[in-house]
Amino acid sequence: MTDAEEQELRAECNALAQAEQSPWEPRCVARAFMSPAPGALGLSMQRWIDLEAVKSPLLLGRWPEGEAALAQRSAAVDVFELGALVLEWEEADELWQAMLDAVREAFALNIKMRAPGASGLGAAAGFGLALPILSCLLSELHMSRLDALATPVAQAFGLIAGHRSNQGWSALDATYTQRDSGLVVTPRAEKEAI
Repeated sequence: MTDAEEQELRAECNALAQAEQSPWEPRCVARAFMSPAPGALGLSMQRWIDLEAVKSPLLLGRWPEGEAALAQRSAAVDVFELGALVLEWEEADELWQAMLDAVREAFALNIKMRAPGASGLGAAAGFGLALPILSCLLSELHMSRLDALATPVAQAFGLIAGHRSNQGWSALDATYTQRDSGLVVTPRAEKEAI
């Protein structure tokens, strides 16, 4: 490691340490709990499940293509409860982009964590991701089924990460503070492998 690289790494670590000691919540988490703007699209747990049921490419962060595109767009409009829409091509494009943005924003708060003493993440075992998140809201956070299904996905991720942090779990990838500050420090071993 050169002197310049070492100084850069120290500066990043110093900035990150200051961010970790900040009395303010990471802005990305605070935004997830802000009151949504009137008419704003949001991804709730129920909408996530409904998009999963129609195998929506929105959940993969992409647009529907090919012969199924029209049916997929129609299904997404139904899931987001937008009613019967007659839109010009440009308006429909903007609406689809807004739905895609809502999904991306919701999943941006997903943080991988490890239980105390565990060596890694458990296998998915075919449950998908929605079911374990919903199960955690119900069993660990004691929400009612209706409340859990109405919970915005971003909030669900934030609540679960906070709950797990209180139980001694640790983040496996970038923490909310690292994401918020844009300082994701790559361990030295990973840097050397790159």
